[in-house]
Parts: sequence; structure tokens; C-alpha cells
Amino acid sequence: MKICVAQTDIVWENKAENFRKCRRFTEQAAEHGSRLIVFPELSLTGFTMNRSLAEAPDGETVQRFSELSRESGIAVGFGFACKQNDRITNRFCIADNGAVIAQYDKLHPFSYGGECAVYSPGDKLVTAEISGETLGLTVCYDLRFPEIYQKLSETCSLIIVIANWPDSRSDHWKTLLKARAIENQCFIAGCNRCGNGGGLDYSGDSAVYSPAGELAAASEPYREQLIYAEISREECWKIQNGFPVKKDRRFEIYRDFYVK
Repeated sequence: MKICVAQTDIVWENKAENFRKCRRFTEQAAEHGSRLIVFPELSLTGFTMNRSLAEAPDGETVQRFSELSRESGIAVGFGFACKQNDRITNRFCIADNGAVIAQYDKLHPFSYGGECAVYSPGDKLVTAEISGETLGLTVCYDLRFPEIYQKLSETCSLIIVIANWPDSRSDHWKTLLKARAIENQCFIAGCNRCGNGGGLDYSGDSAVYSPAGELAAASEPYREQLIYAEISREECWKIQNGFPVKKDRRFEIYRDFYVK
């Protein structure tokens, strides 16, 4: 399955302008034969703490991207601030053929950046099925918590990380993406924004790593662009069977460490 990672320069809190950009890039990805395109965290606003920009689970952003998936004929991954009752979550959705097929709320709000003051944490892992591939959904700061990737990789051939990860910690971003691929023996796709927003600079450094930890696709830093990669469940199986790390994991011991 061919995927497209869209490294966009998000116009700060301008949903209309950012969606126009997303539409244009989705059309390009479809023309290049992609089955899925993914946009960065909080795709139409940037990493904002502005509560007024939060929307209902079936609000305008979801409706627009859902319709875009139907029109383009490919699945679209996007992020937005989701408001339900009194809770706001940092949500990652995938829409396909006009409907949302997966919605994941970020498990680990970034307390260092004040995200916890606005966004509530999610409480479950989420996967999606596209063209015979199982995809895991994660968001930005989640990348620093390897436990969830171990669980997702039990079934997923690809785990996606959408992000607004600043350039001051870009080395961490690149290192952790590669580490997650090596230790889980599955594809890892990191979709990060570039440009400037909310007083922070973003280099992007979006990339896709193979189950062997090899770079399958990489963006140029600080440049808005699309990158493409081929995802294959069979390649994951080949690596996992050829070097069977997972069979040596000792879950019963690890559980005891946390309980104690």
C-alpha cells in the first residue's frame, strides 16, 4: 500500500486556508497512487490552546475531511481539537470513502507545553484497516512512551505519529521514530509540521522507517512537501520471523514491575 505523508506549514489558527492546502495536497497524493494521506497534529489550527477552536466529533472539520476522502478516493488522516460535553481532546481521525473509520484521542497530553490545561487524555488505543493493512494511531508526545507501540505492533504493520514537534528537539524526534521502528519491527510514519506557529519553529523532518529501522522516505527540513512510501505487511512478517525479538518479551515480568 502506498502512503503519503504531508509535511505542511500550518497557518496559525486559520482553518479555511489550511483546509484549502490539505485539499490540494490530497489531490496530488491521489494522482500519485496513494491509498492514504496523513496530515500533522491539529491539522487546521496548529498546536493551539485556544478552546474556542474545538469542535464536535461530527463538526465542520470532520465533515470536510470526510467529504474530501470521498471525492479524492483515498483515505485521509487528520487531527483536530474535539469537544464532547466539557472535555476537549487532541484527536486523530482517519476518514475513508466519506466516513470516519478511526478516531483516537491522544493518550499523553504534553504537560511541559501546557497541553494538560486544555486537553484531556484519551484512554484507549485505536487501529484502522485500510487495503488489508492494520494501522495504529498515535499523536506527537505519545512517541516518548514505548509501551503503546509494543501493544499496537502486535497487529499493526504501520504505526502513524502525527505531530507538531518543534525543531529544538528535532534530534529526539528522528531518533525516537527510528527506535520505535527497530524495537517493534513494523513501519513507523512520522508526520510533522514545518514553519512557525504560536512562537515556535518547526523543521518538520517527517519520515517513514521500515521494520528494519531503515529510512524508507524522508522530507527536507523546513520545507512544505509530500513524501511517499510503500507499506507491506509481508515485509513486517519477514523481519519479525527472521529476527524474532518479540517472542523473547516477558510480559508477566514487566507487569510485575509496574504493580510493585
